[in-house]
Amino acid sequence: MKLRELLAPGTRQPAEDERLLQLYWNRAELKKELTRLQDERHKLLEQLRNHEATFVRHSEQLLHLEEFLGNPETGAHALVYFQLRSLWRATSAKVARFAQQLQQQQAEREQRRLHIEFDRTRRQQLADFDRRIGSARSRAETLDAQVKLEEARLEKMRGFWNYARRRKLAEQIEAERAEWDLAMTEVTDLSDDRTALEDKPPPPLEGISIDGRRIVNTAVIAYAQQLVATMSGGGLAVLAKETTTKRVFDMQYGTREECARLMLLLREALAAIKNEKDDLSGLKERTDALRAVAAYRSDADTVPLTDSIGTMPMPPALVSGLEAGNKAGVNVLVDDYWDLYQALLQ
Repeated sequence: MKLRELLAPGTRQPAEDERLLQLYWNRAELKKELTRLQDERHKLLEQLRNHEATFVRHSEQLLHLEEFLGNPETGAHALVYFQLRSLWRATSAKVARFAQQLQQQQAEREQRRLHIEFDRTRRQQLADFDRRIGSARSRAETLDAQVKLEEARLEKMRGFWNYARRRKLAEQIEAERAEWDLAMTEVTDLSDDRTALEDKPPPPLEGISIDGRRIVNTAVIAYAQQLVATMSGGGLAVLAKETTTKRVFDMQYGTREECARLMLLLREALAAIKNEKDDLSGLKERTDALRAVAAYRSDADTVPLTDSIGTMPMPPALVSGLEAGNKAGVNVLVDDYWDLYQALLQ
């Protein structure tokens, strides 16, 4: 049988047409899946090549570092470098913890103020409800007493000559009963609203206010400045900062004796940084001075302009050749000391 005869509409059953269509769609789906798997294979191969290149690069760096550490002339510089890196990480972590503590304290403080304001407003509203409920209840009691008196009068009216008077008094009583119903409904509604207000929980704090964030940020900046001042001896703060932008192979810290003196200072500085009992003496004065001069780009900004906080003078370091900008002074925001921007509230 020829192919043309097989494809002719009259020569096939509907079930055969359905199977042919199903095979066609299955073939299309398989081609799509094959293309997807091929693309995924290419991506995985590319990732594997990248990982292999990274592994080779890191292996070369490790070998270079081992040779650097094993060299008596350069090993001491590497020790100083990595101790400075450790000092930087420990100090950055300390600034971050300090910022988190201040943030939590400020949030609790603002939450308490929010609760106090909410309670004050609620007390005023409850007092207003009590006044309105009392007024509505008094009106209802007055109407009830008046209705009872007029019902007694209506009961005493006898004879056909009092027909008109009885009808008028009955209409008056009905109107007063309607007013009493309205007054009692108002009492019930007001009482329900008062109960709902009394049971209403205080609202949650949606976020620290701009002023609150500024308070936290200026204290954190002052704290970072104080840590720079604490580690100014021997230029440790500046040297630690340089390890964030320079490789260990590019650093020189002087003679072995100078490296030994630096490591002694670093041991003391690390012990002070890791001490849980932080020395915060002078921090309040530094923070108050900073808040007095801090300027902001707009009313919505929470981080001061870098120029407004000024620079800190740095004493001569044990290592010569520090950058002229560092010798001129340190601006903890400009230089992002202790990863300061990560700790600040934006």
